[in-house]
Amino acid sequence: MTGVIMQAYPPGCGPSTPAELVALLRRPLGELLPGTRKASALDAVVLLDPEDALSDDAMEIVCDYTQALFDSEDPATAWLPRWAWQRAEQIEQELFQTLIQAGDAAVYTASRRFLIEHPAGDTRELAEARGRSGARQVARYIEIPPDRVFRFAPGADGQCWWSCPVCKWPMQVRGRRVECTYRPHTARFLVGDTGVGSLTAPSLVKVSATRLRLLESHPVVSAVCVDPAVWRFVVVPGVPELDLERLLHSHIPEVGVALYPIKDTFDLLVTAPDGRTWSVDVKDHADPQRVIDDPPSADHVVVPTYRKGQLHQLKRALSGKSVWTIRQFLNEVSDHVARGGSA
Repeated sequence: MTGVIMQAYPPGCGPSTPAELVALLRRPLGELLPGTRKASALDAVVLLDPEDALSDDAMEIVCDYTQALFDSEDPATAWLPRWAWQRAEQIEQELFQTLIQAGDAAVYTASRRFLIEHPAGDTRELAEARGRSGARQVARYIEIPPDRVFRFAPGADGQCWWSCPVCKWPMQVRGRRVECTYRPHTARFLVGDTGVGSLTAPSLVKVSATRLRLLESHPVVSAVCVDPAVWRFVVVPGVPELDLERLLHSHIPEVGVALYPIKDTFDLLVTAPDGRTWSVDVKDHADPQRVIDDPPSADHVVVPTYRKGQLHQLKRALSGKSVWTIRQFLNEVSDHVARGGSA
């Protein structure tokens, strides 16, 4: 990589040794490449965190840009998590190919919804909930990863985990810090002081400014969660999709909302009482260029509120499509219904 970076710089400029390159990896990404290129939304990203591990922001970028560059024999896979060298399209195909071929849109929707709403939990409770929902088991559940477990007492009963209030997947435990590793969820907590040797699972204290519900701990015994790749490529993007569906139902009950109506052609089909329809794709990417390079099929592109800074670029690049935040789209549909369907 030192050679690659040196080639991008004029002779005598930039890092000339691996040690110099490593030092730059601890600084904002915009300082790594020559200043002749145009500014990017990713310039402020720092690749290595204070512990010299790949930062959460860098992981988010990896998810957007990896194109299966590595195979299972590549040594790079020893330091990158498995989901970081798999394409989202591969994961979705593995999960849903059987359902797509079955031709049953209702089962497809139920199964996808179940993964998003139940990415972790007690094994028996998950099985019972899946049976009630009509979903099929399309993903493998694994034991709670060790870096998501907090040990407060000896033995198996002295271990617990906490789900992210936003995506419901186990949060990472770093000492007394407990955080969701998808940074836009802004779920950051500290483990409360319960005393040495306590047999009671500790509580969490919220340290992020975002309004989040209080969390209860879950025992590790009998608990499972979906694979990290499924979490990142199915659960995380599915959260704003279900949020939009829920908000439409609660704020504008007059409209019909179909989730994944034609399997995975687009995310939602919204229908007003007068017959007006909106086909919607919800997009949550660190860099809007990913959306631009692979334009959605829906007429309306909706981004979460924390991506509102992408609106201008997406509107300029996606000609013929309407681009909104979730709140803006809700207002558009609500205004249309309030006008009685008039233009």
